[in-house]
Amino acid sequence: MTDQSSGAGSQPVANGQPTQETIRETFDSIVIAFILAFVFRAFIIEAFVIPTGSMAATLNGAHGSMICENCGWEFEYGLNDPTNSPRGYAAFDEQSLAICQNCRFPNDTRDTNDARRNQKSGDRILVFKWPFDIGGELLGPKRWDVVVFKTPSDGTTNFIKRLAGLPDEVLQIIDGDVYVAPTDELSDECRTTLDQARHLKYLRRAGGDPSEIAQLDQEISESMGKALTELDKKMHIARKSDLAQKVLWKVAYNHDYPPKKLEEDQPRWLTVDDESRWTVGNRTLSYNGVGQPQERVELFARLNGFCAYNTLRRWISRSQDRHHPVSDLRVRFVLDFKEKTGAVRVGLSKRDDLFIGEIAPDGTAKILRSSVKNPSETTEVCSTRIASFDADRKIEFEFENVDYRVGLSIDGKTVLATNDNQYSPDLATLRQTPPPQTVPPFIEAENTSIELTHVVVDVDQFYISNNARLPLVTNWGTQNNPILLREDEFFMLGDNTAQSKDSRLWNYEDVGPHLVGRGEAYQQGTVPRDQLIGRAFFVYWPSGLRTSLIPFLKDFGWIPNFGNMRWIR
Repeated sequence: MTDQSSGAGSQPVANGQPTQETIRETFDSIVIAFILAFVFRAFIIEAFVIPTGSMAATLNGAHGSMICENCGWEFEYGLNDPTNSPRGYAAFDEQSLAICQNCRFPNDTRDTNDARRNQKSGDRILVFKWPFDIGGELLGPKRWDVVVFKTPSDGTTNFIKRLAGLPDEVLQIIDGDVYVAPTDELSDECRTTLDQARHLKYLRRAGGDPSEIAQLDQEISESMGKALTELDKKMHIARKSDLAQKVLWKVAYNHDYPPKKLEEDQPRWLTVDDESRWTVGNRTLSYNGVGQPQERVELFARLNGFCAYNTLRRWISRSQDRHHPVSDLRVRFVLDFKEKTGAVRVGLSKRDDLFIGEIAPDGTAKILRSSVKNPSETTEVCSTRIASFDADRKIEFEFENVDYRVGLSIDGKTVLATNDNQYSPDLATLRQTPPPQTVPPFIEAENTSIELTHVVVDVDQFYISNNARLPLVTNWGTQNNPILLREDEFFMLGDNTAQSKDSRLWNYEDVGPHLVGRGEAYQQGTVPRDQLIGRAFFVYWPSGLRTSLIPFLKDFGWIPNFGNMRWIR
């Protein structure tokens, strides 16, 4: 568009009317703008909407939200979407209960959302596309990225999951964690067995000769045990990135939101005996025992992979705990030493190991180790000394056991952490024994006076190795069923592991025509590189806020929810 006051190169305007030349330039500018917009969308950044809850609670599909009537915790819950697919039916289900993530209270969704059909839209996200197009070690796909890709079932529907497995490695989910090993570190015999398992999947999908399938199945059965034994020695845990880990923590119990009505199975902090010097008051834990021996409080709670997004049918009892026990935990609180004596300890167990994080007012921090069977016999794993704490200074304390790494943090900085030589998994034991129920986390104090506020216990992501939703499907990449990822093959997992149809569960029918033609070049349970779209990085429009000030818009979330706009980790 031109202007008479422009400098060199301006176009004249005849009688105040645009000339044919200026009209043509305006039209050219509009066309160029459209071209640039399409180019930008095709190669740079594209917007997507989350349709389902497979990535909850990181990303929400169409959902309802409520504040728990028993503890005041605000949370989102999903709609009735049994297939967990963008093509599946999604609607409020009047037969569902929304179970609070914090206190496990069964909230009636009908009174909150369903009666008004107050459905909220899924998160709208932005996806970087050009880094994947360029690729390379710096810009290409990385483990634990949140990735948008074309679903194997049709090649047109967009899926979003977290990238867990990379090309040229073997992946196996064991005891809720992801383990990997580079294929070039395996013996020829082990690689052959894993490749035979891949070939067997193809033969079954393609309707191969039954006698050939039976013979190959027998050979794999005879050799897989030896391959798994080798993998036990060569696989290592794929620890989540720091950014991903922060997102994947889920609250097990936040003492800032104590239940108003305590039922039998609701979480709470308990003293060991009636004469305890601990006080588990409303939103605060305090201990007054200068000169006294150690005493503890324990958390009574179900520590498992429960996700509040997944509603529960009314006729299913809450006591039917169908979730896997989780022992990767974090305890955090604000600590106020009223007296500069004694020490505070937090205990976390994982299987037979018990780890204790200790902090004293003089700045001494320790990680101690013992066993669940003999907790009194402790050994020091590591220790350090930081500046002593003033009587009026409040300390942000965190102690965690996650991905076989124990860490102690003060004021957001890790001051102590174990290494693989001090603490690492025994894969053979993990594969062959189910996870036991977790020993409750505890907090101990001795010879001091303290106050703990903002006390929270979090649970880590637990990736499920079997899923009752599709009992006839072989679960790819799961316990005792490792998957060999070849060049340009990726393995995807949803954050809502109990309600995510991802690489573990893609069946033979989930191979669309665009992949059938590739024959054996496409492997079940993987996403080829050329089906990747990009890396999700920002929620630019979470479900909008509503207001009744404008009556005809009261049922629409048209007000931007700036507080819930966020980076995707």
